[in-house]
Amino acid sequence: MRTRSTVGAARDLAMSQPAVSNAIKSAESALGFLLFERVNKRLIPTQEAQILLAEAEPLFLMQDLINQTAAHLRTGRKGRMRIVATSELSESLLPQVVARFSRNHGGVEISLETVRLDNLLEYVEIGIVDVGFAMEPHPRKNLEYLPLAQLDMVCACHIDSPLTQLDFVTPTDLRGIPLINARTSSKISHLVQDAFQRSAVDYTPSIDVRFMNVAGRFVEEGLGVTIMDELTASSKRYSRLKSVPFKPNIQVTVCAIASSERPKQRLTLSLIKHAREEIASRRAHL
Repeated sequence: MRTRSTVGAARDLAMSQPAVSNAIKSAESALGFLLFERVNKRLIPTQEAQILLAEAEPLFLMQDLINQTAAHLRTGRKGRMRIVATSELSESLLPQVVARFSRNHGGVEISLETVRLDNLLEYVEIGIVDVGFAMEPHPRKNLEYLPLAQLDMVCACHIDSPLTQLDFVTPTDLRGIPLINARTSSKISHLVQDAFQRSAVDYTPSIDVRFMNVAGRFVEEGLGVTIMDELTASSKRYSRLKSVPFKPNIQVTVCAIASSERPKQRLTLSLIKHAREEIASRRAHL
């Protein structure tokens, strides 16, 4: 109806002219009335065709929208990404990961919940979120743990601390210095305590907080030192904190966590890929 000829329609539809003519004849046969009058080699729409087109136009528009949405889903430019992370990773990792992800998936809606580790595992398990990010998470049989990197634990000091002049810090070096303990829900705090015990140094923190990123804030205020992972210590939010390698060496695993009961959508796999790339990039510049 737009081109008024089978030749023009064939060109627009990338079909042959006979195929267009046959399609029109088939449609007219199925409908039981003519769609076009043939006048001087031109196709003039009948009144019935005009009425039919007016009714069908919204369907054509809807089909275009569906095709566009399918194309966006296929290329990862439309959808929803529900993420959950612990406090440390919500601050030190996820902003950069989401920025990387959004550059390639601009039409995707993103939500991020920051919760304790136990709640995080539950959210992923029951399907409230698509993926979680945590360090040293507890095992659960219905969850799949995808390691992103092995992180070293470091001693986080105030930039004016004499400890920053050392090549590395040991528990012995920390005798008499106030310690800030990050009482995480994972086994990280137990790994730190074990390192002090192996060095025959009492682990007696003077301040106890819930999350490692909060411990970093206390360090910046000159209240002591803390043992935290290198990723949290490298957060740009800290301006008066310096990390020094800690020995004996403690390594922790940062993981993406997904349900083992449900298939991972393409967007989830892309987000995990960007998380690995961000961590690798950050560690290369530490």
